[in-house]
Amino acid sequence: MNIGIIGTGNMGTMLAETLITSGAAPEEQLWITNRNLQKAENLRQQYTGVKVTANVTRLAHECELIFICVRPPQFPDILQTIRPFLGKEDIVVSITSPVTLQQLEDSVSCKVVRAVPSITNRSHAGSTLLTYGNKWTVKDKEWFENWLGQFSTPHIVSEEAIRVSSDIVCCGPAFFGYLLDEMTKSAERKTELTKEEAERFAEEMIIGMASLFSQQLYSLKTLQEKVRVPGGVTGVGLDVLESTEGVFDELFTATHEKFEEDQQKLQELFKK
Repeated sequence: MNIGIIGTGNMGTMLAETLITSGAAPEEQLWITNRNLQKAENLRQQYTGVKVTANVTRLAHECELIFICVRPPQFPDILQTIRPFLGKEDIVVSITSPVTLQQLEDSVSCKVVRAVPSITNRSHAGSTLLTYGNKWTVKDKEWFENWLGQFSTPHIVSEEAIRVSSDIVCCGPAFFGYLLDEMTKSAERKTELTKEEAERFAEEMIIGMASLFSQQLYSLKTLQEKVRVPGGVTGVGLDVLESTEGVFDELFTATHEKFEEDQQKLQELFKK
């Protein structure tokens, strides 16, 4: 099966690297294209078996599974361009949340699915969020989820829950990366610890904490209870953090407002 990736920006490149390193797609079966073709060529320098084409219609003709990894406003034109070259058993995958399943199904006649990845997939871990179109059989879904399972844990998510789920799965690494970056920079400012030492400690902490969760040793709640002892330092620190209660309410409000804005713009573009 040939697999195509349209768009080799951050997420498209991450996806290509993940498919290859996980064994989900041999280099020779991977086709890529990008508006700035040099970005695609840069990827082929690392994985020489990958096929690069400047022609998105050729990619659509050659590939049975096509990931569209471009910004939402580009979707209508790309879908219209590749539509004549898609067979009914082909699969078009959107990795972005604002484009609805209905918009995808109205644009092409093959199977469609939203599959929102996480940058954590690059280490063959983390989630992929799935919302299927109407043309998928139970057997089709089982195959696709087993295939995704080579580098992620697939989860079915409704249209209504896709934004907040994406905030956690897809945006979450950036949000918590920011928090850890601020923590390590503060440690350098306030103490004798170097930033390199602080970053190493933070890295080992976050890996260890993830292991606690993956082994189901603690929940988020019990983790706090186990570390926070009466009159201890942890409690003082948590008191400071609890003063920021509600910040994630504000975060989700902001991301949902942007999501709705993107969807309104897409409605206008898909009508043209």
